[in-house]
Amino acid sequence: MAWYHRFHNLFRREKLDRRIDDELAFHVTERVDELTAQGMSEKEALRRARRQFGNYTRQKEKTREADLLGWLETIAQDVRYGFRTLAANPGFTATAVLSLMLGIGANTAIFTVLNALLLRSLPVEDPQALAQITPGAFGDDEFTNPIWQQVRDHQQAFSGVLAYSPARFDLAAGGESHFAEGLWVSGDFFRVLGVPALQGRVFTKDDDQYRGGPAGPVAVISYSFWKRNFPDDAHVIGKTVRLERHQFEIVGVTPPWFTGLDVDKSFDVAIPIGYEPILHPDHSMFNERLGWWLRILGRLPAGETVQRAQDRMRALAPAVYRATVPQDFEADSQKQYLTNTFFLRPAATGFSGTGNKYRTALFTLMGIAGLVLLIACANIANLLLARGSARQREFSVRMSIGAARSRVIRQLMTESLLLAVLGAAGGFLIAMWGSRLLVRLLPAARDPLEINLSPDPHLLAFTIGAAVLTALLFGLAPAFRATRIELNQVLKESASAGVKGSSRFNLGKALVAGQVAVSLVLLVGAGLFLGTLRNLLAVNPGFDSHDVLIVNANVQHVASGKEQVIRSHSEILDRLQALPDVASAASSALTPMSGRGWNGRAEAEGFVPESPHDSMVFLNRVSPGYFKTLKTPLLAGRDFSDRDNASAPPAMVINESAARHFFGAENPIGKTISTDERDASNAKKIYHVIGVTKDAKYFQLEENPVRTAYLAAGQDPDPDPTRYYEVRSRGPLDALTPSIRTAIAQVNRGISLEFRSFDAQVGESLLQPRMVALLSSLFGALALMLAMVGLYGVTNYAVARRRGEIGIRIALGATGRSVIWLMLQDVAVLLAVGVLVGLAASLAAGRLIHSLLYGLRPNDPLHLTGAAFILVVAAALAAYLPARRAARLDPMTALRDE
Repeated sequence: MAWYHRFHNLFRREKLDRRIDDELAFHVTERVDELTAQGMSEKEALRRARRQFGNYTRQKEKTREADLLGWLETIAQDVRYGFRTLAANPGFTATAVLSLMLGIGANTAIFTVLNALLLRSLPVEDPQALAQITPGAFGDDEFTNPIWQQVRDHQQAFSGVLAYSPARFDLAAGGESHFAEGLWVSGDFFRVLGVPALQGRVFTKDDDQYRGGPAGPVAVISYSFWKRNFPDDAHVIGKTVRLERHQFEIVGVTPPWFTGLDVDKSFDVAIPIGYEPILHPDHSMFNERLGWWLRILGRLPAGETVQRAQDRMRALAPAVYRATVPQDFEADSQKQYLTNTFFLRPAATGFSGTGNKYRTALFTLMGIAGLVLLIACANIANLLLARGSARQREFSVRMSIGAARSRVIRQLMTESLLLAVLGAAGGFLIAMWGSRLLVRLLPAARDPLEINLSPDPHLLAFTIGAAVLTALLFGLAPAFRATRIELNQVLKESASAGVKGSSRFNLGKALVAGQVAVSLVLLVGAGLFLGTLRNLLAVNPGFDSHDVLIVNANVQHVASGKEQVIRSHSEILDRLQALPDVASAASSALTPMSGRGWNGRAEAEGFVPESPHDSMVFLNRVSPGYFKTLKTPLLAGRDFSDRDNASAPPAMVINESAARHFFGAENPIGKTISTDERDASNAKKIYHVIGVTKDAKYFQLEENPVRTAYLAAGQDPDPDPTRYYEVRSRGPLDALTPSIRTAIAQVNRGISLEFRSFDAQVGESLLQPRMVALLSSLFGALALMLAMVGLYGVTNYAVARRRGEIGIRIALGATGRSVIWLMLQDVAVLLAVGVLVGLAASLAAGRLIHSLLYGLRPNDPLHLTGAAFILVVAAALAAYLPARRAARLDPMTALRDE
């Protein structure tokens, strides 16, 4: 309770002072009464009582220290004095706080996104106990359903295991698709995560065993999906939701705080894995031993470690893989498959495809923003050095009457911390807006991001840490410098003596040289990222995406059997080609730069591979007219035609990289290539090369040419119900969409459709370089501005300190040009040192950003010299302004002031 009363007294100091005065007066009065009782006069008794009592003020302070938390009161005094000092200098305070707001705000905004994507723990029960099982230490993290079933039934390393896979479910009954974000989940999914139902119930193991029984399929929906699609139903349990034309009974609603295991998008509907064959009867992955689509997680029992659980899973691995080996694998492939094992890694933070994709870019931007904050700290340190020089008389007076140097330093650090706190508070508000703006630069049009950017302990700790660190960076050195003074010398001087002399102000100049160096690093980086974006925009992708609309048509729900699927797709293509505003149309299994790929091994006639990678090719299956529609040049041979059907010899068109790799300088036309695909007799299918096309980008613009082989759509032994149609328009794409919708509806109104501009799809591959170029340029410009402010301040300070010297020089006949050069000499030295250090730092930092560059080297001389030239010109301009003002100084006025 003593601590409580001492703390409470801090907020009633006036009452405490009165009580202490009364108590001390009481003691003095008591002593006076004793002395007068002994016969002493009242006046003499009062004098002796006061002398015996001692220094009244000192006794009062000792009593206060006993009744208060002294250190806390001292801090409160420092804070109050610091606020008064900052309020008395509004220009300095506003400049410092604004600089910190921008620097801390930029860092906090980027950290907010990083935290949401990579650091925030999942909102589930004890997320630290979750571990993901993967087939390798690196790379893919998915398994087949047969492997999952073996792990589920035989593992002993976890208290519970789950499997899931993200999906999209079409809610529409036909025509243009309307998708919900879905999850395929195992029966124990919610139980293992510790997620209860807000309404109804979650799945059980029995729900995952459905094979068409009378109870019907069931679903669990998210809270947001409930409110969005059933706003008027307080009790949605028992209602149905249509997914891929099938009715699912809603048996549960999850709480608002659970949005799934993928942190960059929220789920809408979850359905058991056992229902997958119902939704995909012709292309089910349920029993497919080559369909890798499920993530597997486990919950560690209390006291269990990841390493011990991994050892248990590795012991189980041989039996699991023996039971699930693909039977159509050749002997060597089966042997290699059986060498697979299991690895475990923590899964407390969930999964984020966006975080993995943009990790390097976000950390690079974090580093750039950190350098901007460093420059801002250097600027504020320079301002504090100037203020410290002007306040030397104040400090000397305080120290001469007994204040310890450490006490003055603490006061100055309190002022610096107040500046940092104000800057951090403003920066936090900027970050809340900036992080949302940053997220808008990240998402793809097809999958908009839903990231939780709300503050959490990580974010608050980062902001507080940034405030404390910046206060130390810009406040500590000026505080020590300002209090390193000769008391007698300062007190002898007049108030104006604070600006006399010709001190070289070494610390301030060193800070400015550092600003120049860091600014150059940022300018070089901005130039390289802008150059990368320019190079990517100039890349010839091997096709023309302008005026092309991509239509994804799914005939799964209107065509049963191979023949109906083929007939439906053929009729769709015929109707699209017949539209008056369509210049040409074709179909394909994949579209370039869609994020999806299909690869396989190829054995070319006369080619001996040196490694498995040597046989790898990327595949696509296309209709006649595909290359014409995308304007991909045919370099040799012919295109596919209607004659390339199931009864014709298998045909293949390869790109020039594949032709060069497999056949060298030989003519590839007529050569044969076999793939992993089997014919009716289970022999490897042999394709005849009928054409060679120009290389075209497969995944992204910055990739090196990949070996690509195109197969004929008419020879597909197992046609997929989903197919992409590339439609080249003669007019605006928006005007073409209704006519395409009408034409396909004439085939069947139940066909699901999805439309997308090819330009938009290609543009998504530029999101990362565009974001990095934009933000690095913004930060580079900010750094340049701060460096100019620093040079201006140092030069202006030098003019003020040397005002008398300049007046004498002008009075003795110095020209304005010589005075300007006198002031710019030191600036030239600072620039030379800063540029040299900055160039060396840029070369070193270039290795860190090499993976983000395209068509440029980090040590590109053009960008290095260009950035240095911009910096020197800007810095010289900033320093020239105060130097020119010095040259126009009236010598009589300057000498009179001295």
